[in-house]
Amino acid sequence: MGVAAASRSTAISRLLLELPAIWVQAMFFIFTPPPPSTTDSTSIVKVTVDLREQFQRHINPSFSDAAGKNRSDLFSRYRVGLDAKANAAWSGRIEYQYSHDLYWDQHSNGAVDASDLSLAYVKYSGPSVTAIGGRQKIELGDQRLIGSTEWLNLARSFDAARAMAGQWDAWAGRLGVANNKPQAVRVEGLSHSDRDWGTTSLILKHDLGTISGTDIQTLDHLAKVKVGKTMLFGEGAVQYGSSNGRDQRAWAYHLAVSQELLPKTTFSLENDAASGGGNATTSHTFDNLYPSNHNLYGLADMQGWKNMNHLGIRVENRSIPNLTLKASAHAFSLRDASDAWYNAVGAANPKAGGGTLSDPTGLSGRDIGKEFDLEAAYTVKHAGIFSGGIAFFEPGNFVQNVSGQSNQMIFGYLQYQIRF
Repeated sequence: MGVAAASRSTAISRLLLELPAIWVQAMFFIFTPPPPSTTDSTSIVKVTVDLREQFQRHINPSFSDAAGKNRSDLFSRYRVGLDAKANAAWSGRIEYQYSHDLYWDQHSNGAVDASDLSLAYVKYSGPSVTAIGGRQKIELGDQRLIGSTEWLNLARSFDAARAMAGQWDAWAGRLGVANNKPQAVRVEGLSHSDRDWGTTSLILKHDLGTISGTDIQTLDHLAKVKVGKTMLFGEGAVQYGSSNGRDQRAWAYHLAVSQELLPKTTFSLENDAASGGGNATTSHTFDNLYPSNHNLYGLADMQGWKNMNHLGIRVENRSIPNLTLKASAHAFSLRDASDAWYNAVGAANPKAGGGTLSDPTGLSGRDIGKEFDLEAAYTVKHAGIFSGGIAFFEPGNFVQNVSGQSNQMIFGYLQYQIRF
């Protein structure tokens, strides 16, 4: 692509990036009516507390049984929030978050701390528009592209402006709180929801911090349809733009069917895929943006929506009050054998001894492996939620050929959480 064409592409991308921001400002300053008259002048202030303790254990990480590599983590997360409501129209929330990770293996141990305001926003609720400004959570659909990563000890927040009016939802901002937060990323979105046809979203990602800059436009559609007792789910996304000096042309989809075949027991079948690979001038590796991928493609979080094929089956049972039991099985393969295997946070999975699990020649095959998961969660009224799970990952030919490792990886966790 020539210099002039590249300049035009960048200019167009930046113009597209500005459109939702302009729309948001218009919603704030033009279309927002004055606060409705109300006789309710009572201010309400409420304090909230959210405590979570989580223990994780990884056995044979990177599928290696080398001595001293098994790792344990004790994650602690404490949040204190303040909700304030001035009247029927104006409200706000501030939430402070402290997280701590105590980790150890056979050779070393350590700790990581982090603290920040996870939420700090003002909200206006009018008769025709709702507007939010400040640090907030943004979750689109099933969070396959934009989510809050609540599973992680340091959940994600956005510093953004957001306006919702009828079927429209527009927002623009940057990452406020996140693991490995990039400083130069700007993300904007515009969504339209229809009760019958689902939700269509245009998401714009602009990153000046990469080698040659990134301007990626993602067009996504999510639909859920109920046919009798059967639920059908579908989501598809296409991407265009530029990424690190190459054209971006990528796609991804999710399909699922779910039905209650036995009393209080639901069975689900899933199929996911996302493009990968590319050449010197074009990248076909799907950019998973900023999702909440935990347990979308297996409990172990070894797989993201990026250069992948996935087949899954899930069973969920709620026969016992307050108890949820889940079991699932997954099969994974590479969409493009010459690209890497990417995990739930979008990074290439590490290889034992250094490097990543990838083979640019494509000669190591596509079979990543299979995963089997079990989970349980029990809610005690006024006392919180106790949960736990275990995942077994059997490596396939690709992993064995690239890394020389064939050991089963095991991941398990125990968690307690209470909110009041």
